[in-house]
Amino acid sequence: MNDSNKYCVYFGTVRGVIGNTFCESNKPAKYELFDENETAGITCMEWGRTQDEIVIGQSNGCIKLYDTLTTKVVLNIPEIDGKGAIVGASVITDDILVARKSGHLVIWNTDKKECITTNLCGDSTVECIACTKSRVSVVATGGQENDLKLWDIERRIPIFKAKSMGHDNLNLPIPTNIRGISFLDLDGRLPSCCTKEGHVLLYDERAQRRPVSKFVEVKASYTAIAHTFKEKQCLVGTTKGYMQLLDLKVPAKCLKTFKTFTGSVSSIVCDPVSSIVATVSLDRHLRIHNIETKELLYKEYLKQSLTKILLKPIIKEETKEVDHQHKNADVEEHLLSNEIEADEEYDKMFEKMETIKEPRKNKSKLKRKKGLVRNVFAAEYTKKRKEEL
Repeated sequence: MNDSNKYCVYFGTVRGVIGNTFCESNKPAKYELFDENETAGITCMEWGRTQDEIVIGQSNGCIKLYDTLTTKVVLNIPEIDGKGAIVGASVITDDILVARKSGHLVIWNTDKKECITTNLCGDSTVECIACTKSRVSVVATGGQENDLKLWDIERRIPIFKAKSMGHDNLNLPIPTNIRGISFLDLDGRLPSCCTKEGHVLLYDERAQRRPVSKFVEVKASYTAIAHTFKEKQCLVGTTKGYMQLLDLKVPAKCLKTFKTFTGSVSSIVCDPVSSIVATVSLDRHLRIHNIETKELLYKEYLKQSLTKILLKPIIKEETKEVDHQHKNADVEEHLLSNEIEADEEYDKMFEKMETIKEPRKNKSKLKRKKGLVRNVFAAEYTKKRKEEL
């Protein structure tokens, strides 16, 4: 069985359609439009408070909670502070954190709603956010002319601010327009980001405010970043239709380049425990690759311009084992019943059979025969001994 068949992929489009596919050629993808009169594009998709809940953000600033079991929107949140599209979402315990392009971080649940303003300057915007499971209260933000920052949501203050990239050879400030953020370690201490100008930067908040490792691709403009199951390795997508596997250990280097795309890579999601990566691009195709071998495991045309994806593993082995156990139990029960029936038939058959009595042997005759044989053997033995002497 192909490795890509173990996953269910949820995807969003620029027309506000959400769909899912099981990565099988005989099962076409399913599409669902929330509202026929509403065509706001999906700009954010993240897993919610349960394994069956997806937080969906749209370009008009609306938030929807989507249930994958019922395939319906269970809650619509239209009133979120700020302006612009929803650029990111995350779950903090039972609260949902939502970020808007204007720089507003909104913490929402059914009982309360709080807003944190990041105080952007000039034309700066927030284009992406990222969270880590090990540090639930910490969120990373970045965007247009907005360097990487780490925020403590509980204290409502920034705990880390990255320094600017400095100046180039012409003594002009190097712009920093962040398009994607990801944490490259389990502790959440190593945030990394990719920029529109072709930079991939790795920071360590414990060491310094400037990048501890940097990779530069002059001709590239990065659009998305995702960490792999190996530490300090990430995948970045470009506007020119290729994806790179980078190792950000000093010195940073490119390990592999994936060139099967024909459009800008819009979203990348990696399996956290295996070498599987799913991507969507503006050529309207979903692709699943093996990171180690660069093999294209699956490719599917999804009819619309794709913006975001989520990857959900499907565990089929457990169901097979349960079915196998049930089958074995049924077989054993069937064999046991057959054995009981066979024993009963044998008992009845033996009861009907007549007993055959053997004639008794005459023990006195047997004793006489044994004595004669013993005497003959003794006589022959004594005769041979005499001849030898």
